[in-house]
Amino acid sequence: MFMKSPAYLLFFLTGLFFTSCQTAKIKKAYVQSGLNQLHTGILIQDQNGKMVFSQQAEQYFMPASNAKLLTFLLAKTILPDSIPAFAYQEQGDSLYFWGTGDPSTLHAKLKNKAMLDFLQASQKNLVYADDAKLTLPQGAGWAWDDYQDYYAAEISTLPLYENLAHFTNLGHAWKVHPSFFQSSMSITSEKDASRDRTSNQFRLPAPDAKSSPKSITIPYITSPTLTAQLLSDTLHKTVHYRAVKRDSLQSKLVYAGKLDSLLVPLLHYSDNMVGEQLIYLMGAQKGWNGPTANIIQKLMQEPSFEFLKEVKWVDGSGLSRYNLFRPKDMIMILQKLQDRLMESQWKFLLPELGKSGTLKSMKLANPQSHAWAKSGSFGNTYNLSGYYQNAHGKRYLFTIMTNLANQSVSVNKKQILAFLNVLN
Repeated sequence: MFMKSPAYLLFFLTGLFFTSCQTAKIKKAYVQSGLNQLHTGILIQDQNGKMVFSQQAEQYFMPASNAKLLTFLLAKTILPDSIPAFAYQEQGDSLYFWGTGDPSTLHAKLKNKAMLDFLQASQKNLVYADDAKLTLPQGAGWAWDDYQDYYAAEISTLPLYENLAHFTNLGHAWKVHPSFFQSSMSITSEKDASRDRTSNQFRLPAPDAKSSPKSITIPYITSPTLTAQLLSDTLHKTVHYRAVKRDSLQSKLVYAGKLDSLLVPLLHYSDNMVGEQLIYLMGAQKGWNGPTANIIQKLMQEPSFEFLKEVKWVDGSGLSRYNLFRPKDMIMILQKLQDRLMESQWKFLLPELGKSGTLKSMKLANPQSHAWAKSGSFGNTYNLSGYYQNAHGKRYLFTIMTNLANQSVSVNKKQILAFLNVLN
C-alpha cells in the first residue's frame, strides 16, 4: 500500500484549511451583502474548475441580458470573422436580394455600406425578396408596452437604421432620421414622445431648446414593403418588393464587415437589437430560415452544445421573461468561451468592471483586482457573470443571479459588488 509522505499530507491539509477559510469568508459576505434575503443563485469556481461557492446553482433564473453570453458563444462558434451581410441572385434583367439579419446597414455607428454600394452599382431592376412570414418582429415573452422603447427595436431580416427613428431637437422643430418619417410626426401637448401602437405615427413634445430633450429614439414598425421604400428613398432608385424564397444553391452570400464589430455593442452596451439579429446571421450562415424560435431550436441541436437541452432559451438578447438559465449553465457558457477564445479576445470583447461599457460605474474595492463580465437587468432582476482576477493573480469564473427583488436594480448592483469584493 502506497503511503503519503508527511510533506504531501502537510500540503494537502494546508490547502484544505485555506479552502475552508475562504468558503467561510464567502458565506459571511453572502449574508452581509443582503443577497441571502433575495432569490439568489451563485456559483463560483477557480481557474482549475474547483467549486469555491455554490448557492441554488441548480435553480432556474431569468438571465436577462446574461443570455447574450450564450449568443456570444454561439456566434463565435458558428460565424466566420466576416459578417454574412446579404444574399443575391440575378435573373434576367432583375437582381433579387435577401437580408441575412445583418444589423449594421445604415447603423448610426457601424455604417456598413457594402449592400448599399452593391445595389447602387447594379444596372438591373432591384427586387427585395424577403418573405415576411420568416420573421416575427417581437420576441416571445417581451413586455408588450416596450414597443416604443429604443431597446425593443423590432426584429427583421434586413434591418435599416437599427429599425429606429432618430429625432433631433433643432429648438424650433424636430428633424427625423431617416427623413422618410418626416411627414409622420405631430406635435403633442404631452411631455413624453410616443408612437401609435399599430402605425408609424409619432407624437413629439413641442420643440424647445431648454425643456425638451435634445434627441429621442423610437422603434418603427417594420415590414418588407417599408424596407423596400426606405431603400428606394436612400438609394434614389426604385426598389421593388416581391416575396421570393431564397435558393441557397443558386443565390450568393456576400460577406462584409467584421463579426467583432457587432460583438462589442452586444457586450459593452448590451445592444438588444444586435443580439436578436445575430440569431438570424447564424441562421443565414447555416441556411436556416426564421423566425427566431426555429433557428434557436436548430442551434440547440448543434454538436458540443448538449447542455442547452436543459436551458429554456427563446431569444438572442435576453429581453424575454421566458428565458430560464441556471447558475451552472452560466458557468458552462463561461468555460466554453474561455476554451474557444484567446484570453486577449474575451478581455477585449467583455466590458471590465470600473473601466468600460455598462460596468464602468461598478468599481472593485481593490484596484489591483479585475473583472470582465456581462450584466443583465430588467425590473426586479440583476445578474452578473464573468471572470474575476484578484490582486494575487488568481482567477475565478463567477455568476451571481438575483430575481424577484422588490427593490431598485441599483440596490441589487451594490449588493452584488459588495459580495464580489470578497474574492480580493
